[in-house]
Amino acid sequence: MKKILLLTFLALALVGCKSAKKQDDSIVMDGQPFNLEEIDNSVLGGDVDGGIDGDQSFPGDLKAAGGTGMRFVEPGSGSLPPEIDREAQLVLQDIHFTYNSSAIMPEDAEVLQQIAGFLNSYPQVVLQIEGHCDERGTEEYNMALGSRRAGSARQFLVDLSIDPNRLYTISYGEEGPIDIGNNEQAWALNRRDHFLVGVAGE
Repeated sequence: MKKILLLTFLALALVGCKSAKKQDDSIVMDGQPFNLEEIDNSVLGGDVDGGIDGDQSFPGDLKAAGGTGMRFVEPGSGSLPPEIDREAQLVLQDIHFTYNSSAIMPEDAEVLQQIAGFLNSYPQVVLQIEGHCDERGTEEYNMALGSRRAGSARQFLVDLSIDPNRLYTISYGEEGPIDIGNNEQAWALNRRDHFLVGVAGE
């Protein structure tokens, strides 16, 4: 009986060791363990958030759309009032990010300024900001990075005096690429924030 108990204990100990190793190697980039401390502070300024879907909260005052009943659509879908739809199609362009970063680039700051102008013109409009990543890195890491990217655009708009209650964020991580290629050109297109629009009260 003692022998059986000893063997069971050893088996459990081995399983525990394997689990610990898997956690140590959970962040992998280009086949190598990735040091989180080397990620730029714009990506991990504070705790990595666990916002992996619309039902979870994000750092600070970020808001998630899930569970609110808010309906967001693509501009041009025919589901919006015509005037708002026309303007949204002109203004709501994707913004892009450099590798492993959530910092807003100068050319995309201009896009966000135009989006702020659109929101000021139509106070009934609300936005959902989707954060996306390329396929490199683990799913967990990319979900966190996508949240940071959506959060960066949201904070930029808040700094332009847009009411934060009109801005919702969600991370899709590496899911939903717009280019399925496995090259730098495809990855650059997939590192993006995408914008959907809704009308409050509808």
